[in-house]
Amino acid sequence: MTAHGDLGRVRRALSGDGVLLHTEELLDALWLAERLPPAAATALARIAAAEPPPAPDPGPVGGAVPPPAGAPAASAAGEDDTAAARSGPDDGVRSGKETGLHAAPAPSHTAAPADRAAMAVRAPGAKALGGTELRLGRALRPLKQLRPDALRTELDIDATVTAMAETGLPEAVLRPATTRWLDLAVLVDDGVSMLLWQRLAGELRGLLQRSGAFRHVRVHGLDTRGHAGPRLRSRPYGASAATLALSTVLDPTGNTLLLVVSDGVGAAWRNGSMHEELRRAAATGPTAVVHALPRRLWAGTGLDARPWRVTTRRRGAANRSWHVEDPQLPAELAPFDGVPVPVLATDGDVVGAWAQLIGSPGGTAVLPLLTVERPAAPPPASVDRAATTGAAGAVLRFQDSASPDAYRLAAHLAAVAPLPVPVMRLVQHAVTPAVDTSHLAEVFLGGLMRGADETERPPHQRTFDFPEETRRILLGTVTPAELVRTARAVTDRLSELGGSPAGFPAWLPHSGGADRLSPGPRRPFGWVDETLMRRLGVSPPDDTGPEPPVPPPDEDLRKLPPGLPLVLDSERWRLLAVSDRRFEGRWALPYDVFAEYAWGDSGVFLAHDGEQNLLVVRRFHDEPDAHELMAREVQALQRMDGTCAPRLMAWDPDHERPWHAVRCALDGPAEPAPNLRDFTRSHGLLHHAGLLAVARQLAAGLARAHDRGLVHGSLTAGRVLIAGREVQITGWTTASVDGVPSRRWSFHGQRSRYRAPELGHATAAPTREADVYALGCVLVEAAVGPEHDGDLHGALESAKAWLEPAFLAALRACLLAEPDRRPTARQLRRALDSLASREAHPFSVVLGFDSELAPVRLDLHSETVGGDGPHLLCRGGPAQVRRAFLLRMLEQLSQQEGDGVEFILADYDRRSGFDRFTRRTPGSFFLGLRGGGPDVLSLCERLHQERRRREYVWDMESWTARDRRAGGPERLPRLVVAVDDFPRVHRLAPELFSALRQVAAAGPRLDIHLIMSADLIDLVATDEVFLGRSARIDLKSHTDASGASVADGAVLQVDPNGMPIRFTTGHE
Repeated sequence: MTAHGDLGRVRRALSGDGVLLHTEELLDALWLAERLPPAAATALARIAAAEPPPAPDPGPVGGAVPPPAGAPAASAAGEDDTAAARSGPDDGVRSGKETGLHAAPAPSHTAAPADRAAMAVRAPGAKALGGTELRLGRALRPLKQLRPDALRTELDIDATVTAMAETGLPEAVLRPATTRWLDLAVLVDDGVSMLLWQRLAGELRGLLQRSGAFRHVRVHGLDTRGHAGPRLRSRPYGASAATLALSTVLDPTGNTLLLVVSDGVGAAWRNGSMHEELRRAAATGPTAVVHALPRRLWAGTGLDARPWRVTTRRRGAANRSWHVEDPQLPAELAPFDGVPVPVLATDGDVVGAWAQLIGSPGGTAVLPLLTVERPAAPPPASVDRAATTGAAGAVLRFQDSASPDAYRLAAHLAAVAPLPVPVMRLVQHAVTPAVDTSHLAEVFLGGLMRGADETERPPHQRTFDFPEETRRILLGTVTPAELVRTARAVTDRLSELGGSPAGFPAWLPHSGGADRLSPGPRRPFGWVDETLMRRLGVSPPDDTGPEPPVPPPDEDLRKLPPGLPLVLDSERWRLLAVSDRRFEGRWALPYDVFAEYAWGDSGVFLAHDGEQNLLVVRRFHDEPDAHELMAREVQALQRMDGTCAPRLMAWDPDHERPWHAVRCALDGPAEPAPNLRDFTRSHGLLHHAGLLAVARQLAAGLARAHDRGLVHGSLTAGRVLIAGREVQITGWTTASVDGVPSRRWSFHGQRSRYRAPELGHATAAPTREADVYALGCVLVEAAVGPEHDGDLHGALESAKAWLEPAFLAALRACLLAEPDRRPTARQLRRALDSLASREAHPFSVVLGFDSELAPVRLDLHSETVGGDGPHLLCRGGPAQVRRAFLLRMLEQLSQQEGDGVEFILADYDRRSGFDRFTRRTPGSFFLGLRGGGPDVLSLCERLHQERRRREYVWDMESWTARDRRAGGPERLPRLVVAVDDFPRVHRLAPELFSALRQVAAAGPRLDIHLIMSADLIDLVATDEVFLGRSARIDLKSHTDASGASVADGAVLQVDPNGMPIRFTTGHE
């Protein structure tokens, strides 16, 4: 890019509002840019942000200790984990040194002992005009004119000197003094709906006063909601009961510009009385209306406009003298029957054309003029929604009429309500760039909000709230992560606006404050750190001295948070005393703590974050190496990312008392989840189905940890939470990270009953194999109880009555004394998943009936999970009977429940009837191979594609990257490959033999089942294909008197060393 292009780009960036800076203004801006400190909100910073940013560090954020260099966790986590690490700060994770900023204090009549002291501060707010202020100031320049003053005179120096020279007498010559051309009367509609635009009206008044175009500026309040028609008050938003008629501000001389600022919502706009008042004003002088709402909402108010071509003949002409015509049509077809009063938006475009028309001696412009047409009636609501009453009906009606962005904004506002208008604007700015003031107006005027003030407050301090039921419905439409990200965006915006004159009162928890904040579920709208707190004029409390002691147990207890349906087990949790001050001052946390774990001084507490989210906070006291332990646990929880482990929400390992907060796991909707030991005490021991579900999730959790460079090292039944159908692993303070064990593992590690035999030495470090051993111990304890006295294998023997042999074999493998013989966590997870899949979705067929008329079944699951498959050989005749037998088997397989079935079918001469399944089963494929050549190659290619696709899905790294949250790999439909007349097909091409051999080898792992049949099959050749055990069916036949072959039953041989099973096929 050339230097000239760079300069043009800088000039456009500094202009900001679309109007290019003049040369002198550009020089001033560059001079300021050189001397002002850098800020992320400046125009040049936005230009820099447009360049591709460097890749952020995916490591821990928010104060956690970063992982050592060369850690393999990033590669194991894959792309999705990297993205999650990048999004960590945006998800609202904050440090403990930030304090919530609240929009309103607790009402004085509801003060409670649990309330926190709060101090009022003046928080910086955003300007209503924003970047359009400069544009509006430029647009008003044509009104900066002078006129002679009929009441004042001044000395004409030149005329006086000339007269004295001519007459010789000291004679003074006077002339009329010059004054600014126009006076200005501003009428601000001050109804309840205009509270949203109170700052806009104030900034517009200040802009008009500073413009230098008006001699006197008078501002009145305009009441458009009274029964007596529009009336004036002495000042806008005032409490005065005295009112005046609008005629009191009209100037018969025509030297007063009348400007009305309104949103068109009042009754006077809808019944036409305000239009008549403006029509009278237009007869005396220049008159205009400034519409507070964005253009797209005008049609829904009583203040709408349409464009007309206006021609004037003199400067400052009264509106009634304008010549108005349609911009396109002749006057005969489109006569003007409205009110000749322009309706101006605050974007500056039309304002400039209007000011130029008023200030010129004659001219023409196209302006939007006020219409007298009533807005179209809204379409009738549906019967169902019209009949809906209460909060649900109100929300449904708002959803019908509002835009999707407005509906989303309503949920974000409901999360922090009650709130004043300045906070609404901050939240609106933070939700998304697509949400603007028009969406805020939709929410404010949508009928969902109501005033929350019991006492009279200034306009910018009046708060509004949602009914509780309405709030609950709205909060159900947005995720807590979105609400936290919005609060973070508001916090960043507050930092950018620091020092802004557009401030508003907010309340900050502070021990020196005179107001109170209740510990209810209302969340703060933003957060401030110590730096911003000082900029707001508040010094952080100087709370020195030791941590406050625990109050005696007979003190009054805190109440459960309102709005949280919570049930606490008194044996596990106890409420904190009202007088408990352990979480105030320098010990304060950004949450409201209300209960602690009842067993010992564990430092585990229950808290809520103000948005009905329950959290578990862990804070160390005087523990040696407390900071190292906390940093280790934070790092482990970050890598687990909320899968099979608690979701990390916030932390501060550098605090004097290091702490972290995780989302509380719930057992049901209202009770904190118990650990596995407490669960079995309350609900009894786990039997096969429940134990298998727990085992699968624990194995998945350990596999995830091992893939991310973590070794738990301290797994016990007390560190496993049962949260409904989910299982979470806790207690990561002594985990090994990237092969580096914790120095405190020997002090905080496992009890001996869970410790692997190889860890008996004092210098031994925990290993992945030891984690698998501890997992086996935890499962045995859940199945038989803790009274097994260390005899794990004996305990398993006693569990034979209710545990399946395959499951018992997996548990025995975990408890082997030799570490290298134990399965890995991932191998164990896959074996347990296969066992669960086989139990939930059996893949079996009925072959026929034995001599006792009992059905003979064939389970095509692989041998590793207790099945008879996965492959099958079927030989014998007659051919017609064999093919009918195979079709019946395939018919049963196609109707299996579970993940579905796909077929790849082939025969030699298209006599098998296999082609029927391609029309009924999606994803199936059939080929007749008699032609050889291309057909055989097509079959080979299809087999190779399916095998590669399934291997990709089962691949460990690809599953880790794509399916982190599902707890297991993607489940593809089972694949059945059936080939009839196998010996004839086998001779067509060697490529087919190789492809079938690869498919057979991968079958047990990839859920592929190979079925081959023929009259006679060379068992040596088939053994080379299958490379292992396969079930075999021999169809028997004999020759009758006519020499025809007749079916004579069949024999099933699953195990070569087992007994064959004879059965009838139904074709005898």
